[in-house]
Formats: sequence, structure tokens, C-alpha cells
Amino acid sequence: MNGKQPQTQLANEMFSAIENDLRAALGVIGDKNYFAFQEMIEYHLGWHSEITKVKGKRIRPLLTLLICGALGGKWQNALPAATAIELIHNFSLIHDDIEDHSELRRGQQTVWKKWGTPRAINLGDALFVIGRLSSHRLADQGIDLGTTLSVVKVLDQACLQLTIGQDLDLLFEKRDHVSEEEYLDMIYGKTAALIAAATGVGAIVAGADAVKIRAVENIGKSLGLAFQIQDDILGIWGVPNKTGKSATDDLQTRKKTLPIIYGLARSQEFVDLWKMPSSDKATLEAMRNALHRAQALEDARALAEKYTDMAEESLQALEPEGTYASELLSLSRKLLSRQN
Repeated sequence: MNGKQPQTQLANEMFSAIENDLRAALGVIGDKNYFAFQEMIEYHLGWHSEITKVKGKRIRPLLTLLICGALGGKWQNALPAATAIELIHNFSLIHDDIEDHSELRRGQQTVWKKWGTPRAINLGDALFVIGRLSSHRLADQGIDLGTTLSVVKVLDQACLQLTIGQDLDLLFEKRDHVSEEEYLDMIYGKTAALIAAATGVGAIVAGADAVKIRAVENIGKSLGLAFQIQDDILGIWGVPNKTGKSATDDLQTRKKTLPIIYGLARSQEFVDLWKMPSSDKATLEAMRNALHRAQALEDARALAEKYTDMAEESLQALEPEGTYASELLSLSRKLLSRQN
């Protein structure tokens, strides 16, 4: 979404509703003297006055609401589930930043860098719990208990896959060789599982049958794979003042992202640079050039495009309602072309 809020009337309405419902969900903290805790939450979510960059794009909750509407449901009913998705996503970001030692997110210091690792871990845990509590608020929208429990189950399953994927990502840093297939399994858990859950719970709240729920989960999976591959590309070739984070972290920390996996498999020049004990600016630039010569950037983009096309074809096959369909197609294309 190119770092900006949605532009159409429907997307703007949904975005505002998500922001309001996030605040409502966080009301469970209470109004006691928890100002320091609330300050961290508002900072991370992009609400704090100190924030000068863009807040999160709310892609996952938007997908939940759009899928719900596209399948004939009332999208407002899905707001508690959409909020749960966003809070779970943000819990994972806080913990991911700690595990990757990332000092910047959206152009600002990460929570652990600003307030320390112990408080950041605690905040991530809190957002996870508040996200789960939010899903129980579906009953306030008139959603029956069976549907609510189905949503909770999907979210819990996605959280398990998320943690497995993150563990694989960390494990791969220690390994000399990672295959493309192993990488795709890892990013399914780390990223795509939660996006698949975002689409799936939208269909569940809309009252879709099991076949359609499975179909939209597959759409979310394809979008999630494309999203993470694009994120890996930006992790090497992104512009820091657009992405809000360093474009050298993945090379410096020896992350096994898709372009790097291609480089290690195809280029001895890249392997030699990769094995160097430290990487100065000139070495990092040489690594990027070696990846270019190995066609790592081209092939990573092609794979992201493949999964985006799969998602769009599957979406069109569902014959969703017009306005929501166009919004979903627009969002999927923006995910691939994004620069942050």
C-alpha cells in the first residue's frame, strides 16, 4: 500500500473502523495508572505523538473485512476478528525485532531498542493475549458461539505455524544450505499462515461453506508467500527512507532469504563474500552486485508474481461481489509493487 492509507471510500471506511476497533479492544487494559504500558502500545501501533513516519498498513485486517464483504457478509461484524489478526501480527513483529536484533521499524526505533528487551517481550505477550480476547468480542456483533470458536481455532493454529516458521528462520541462519522448498515452508509459517487466517476468518464470519473457506485460505496463502518474497527483495534492494529499515540487515546477519538462497546456489563470487567474517559498505555492495549477476533479483520477483497471479485467479474463480473484488485485486497488486 506504498506506505499510505487506503484511497477509496470503502477502504478508507474500513481503515478507520479498524483503528477505532483496535482502540476498543485495547480497552481491556483498563484506565488505571498504566500510562507507561499504554505509551509503548501507542508508539508501536503508530498512534504516539512521537511517531513521524507512517503507521502500519493494516493489510491483514483489511483482507479480513474485504473477504467477509466479498462473500456476502456484513464486514462490520468481522471487526473483532480483524482486530485480533492485527494485534497478533504486531505481537509477532515485536518479538521478531528482538530475535533479529532489528533496531528500526517504520523509520523509528523498535520497541526493544527504545525500552529494552524485557519490556518488549512483555508487551508482545500482552498484544497476543489482547488479540485472543478480541476474537471473543465477535459475540457482541451477534455472531454465534460455534462461529466464534471456529475463528479462535483458526487464529490459534496460525499462531502455532507462525512460531514454527520463525524458529525455522532462525535455524536457517546456522545452516550452510537451505533449499527453495525449505524456504517456502518457512515463510508459509512465518508470514503466509497468518494472512491465510486473515482471509479464512473473514469467510467464516460471512457464513461461507467449508469449500469457500478453504479456497480463500489458499488465496491468503498465495498472497502471503508473495508478500514475504517481496519483503526479502526489499531487505536487500529497498530504499531505507521508504522502507523505514536498513537495506543491509539481511546480508549482515546472514539471513537465508530467497535472493540469498539463489546467490549461494549459483554464484561462487557471492559465496566467497558471504563467508567473510565482517562486511563493510563496499563488501555489501559487492554482494548485491553478485546477486544481480546470479539473477537472484529477477527470479525472486518472478516467483512473487507467480503467487500473486495464483491468488488473483483463485479470487476471480470465487466470483466475489464487485466492489469488494476490485478492492481485493487492487490490494494484491499493491502488495507486489510496494516499496515499504
